[in-house]
Amino acid sequence: MPTPLEIANELLKNEEANQSLYRQLLEAVTAPKYVRAVESLRTLQTRQLSILNNLIDDLADEEIPPPEERFYAQHVLQPGETLQMLATMYNTTVARIRQLNPRLPATPQAGQVINLPIEIPRPPAGSLRYHVQRSDTLFHIAQKYGTDVATLVRLNNIADPDVIFPGRILIIPRPR
Repeated sequence: MPTPLEIANELLKNEEANQSLYRQLLEAVTAPKYVRAVESLRTLQTRQLSILNNLIDDLADEEIPPPEERFYAQHVLQPGETLQMLATMYNTTVARIRQLNPRLPATPQAGQVINLPIEIPRPPAGSLRYHVQRSDTLFHIAQKYGTDVATLVRLNNIADPDVIFPGRILIIPRPR
């Protein structure tokens, strides 16, 4: 369904196209009563164009942009981990984790993917998802996938490049 702004723009386009028809009509009539009638129509159309332009400006100012799609870092719950442990590791609260994961059961199980309250940029096309293992470092992951630590930090919004937790899912750019 078109928005009010789209409809108003379509009306404006049509009315602007009609301007040449009014000019042609004015040139085609010769009787004074018809000339006056066409001139009145052109005056009304000029007012209508002005009103439409003002309406479009107002609608454009009020149009609400579509909500931005947000992407969050994720963590695969490891055996023995709890939401409280995740909250501590990622400097947040259990309530915030639950807010981002409304379908999470009361007692999440190992292997469940948890959204973290860490916004990340939209993953690049063709990127990989890597599950951090116990002995991983960003440096070794970057070397393995032909990227650099700074890119991993940026793509994953990592606060401290020296601290990554097993279970964290990292976005890795497409290998070159």
